[in-house]
Amino acid sequence: MTILAKLDNGTPTLSYELFPPKNTGGWATLYATMAEISKLSPDYISVTYGAGGSTRSKTIDLVSRIQDELGVETMAHLTCVGHSKAELRDILQTLADSGIRNVLALRGDPPKGDKTFKPHPDGFAHASDLIKFIRAEFALQIGCAFYPEKHMEASDPDTDIDYLKLKQDNGARFTISQMFFDNENFYRFRDKCAAKGVTMPLVAGIMPVLSLGQLARFKELSGCLIPDSMVAFLGAGKPEEVTQRGVEFATAQCLDLLKNGIAGIHLYSLNQSHSSARITENLRKLGHFQVTPEPAKAAKP
Repeated sequence: MTILAKLDNGTPTLSYELFPPKNTGGWATLYATMAEISKLSPDYISVTYGAGGSTRSKTIDLVSRIQDELGVETMAHLTCVGHSKAELRDILQTLADSGIRNVLALRGDPPKGDKTFKPHPDGFAHASDLIKFIRAEFALQIGCAFYPEKHMEASDPDTDIDYLKLKQDNGARFTISQMFFDNENFYRFRDKCAAKGVTMPLVAGIMPVLSLGQLARFKELSGCLIPDSMVAFLGAGKPEEVTQRGVEFATAQCLDLLKNGIAGIHLYSLNQSHSSARITENLRKLGHFQVTPEPAKAAKP
């Protein structure tokens, strides 16, 4: 079943995000994480795309491996950064030929060392343009991203929602949020989206906090707000205590979102399965994301 079909059936989806490691040492950890996450029966797994397409071939290889070997629906991220239309067409054709049915279309962040986004001379400056291009040439289901506390480059939330609506008009069928830690901001954004005609499912991207040192980096990367109440809850104890509190905070955040009719939960795993698995176990103990066991096969005579 495709991602969109799962989102359209009215039951919240559960998914995870992985990324291709930049060095050989990270692959063993990733493969262990893939094995553990596959046991959690996710609705789908997404695989990121490095700045400037730095992990392009690895992304394609990884989504194909997850789908073929683990039998899990996958989604490849694709960005505009550094790519001409011809290069993007080749990448999309490779994905389609590999049996991948889902793409998360993004503008992308500037490559390391660049402070501003610079489109390829024969490429695209906005995710909405990339979405329109994909829709015109490929039979792929297209997802996009949104910032519930607005994109750092957007002048205000209303303008940001206008861009999200344009992505929908150009062919996006569902959207996944950047990380956030205050659900009220998500609900306000969702209500404004509905008022402006954004009807595609909004999936909540949840980042389990592993350490206090991550928080400043999170804010720098996405502009997300760091609530004082969360910092106080995480405390300043031993690293393992902070990680456990991060699991508890994310679990409570997911429970509140599910209570308020969220389309799905997307866990940013950071290639580590431990916190994501514990959050999933917590939610299942409370009756969410139950897995229907496969019928037992009859014994051969």
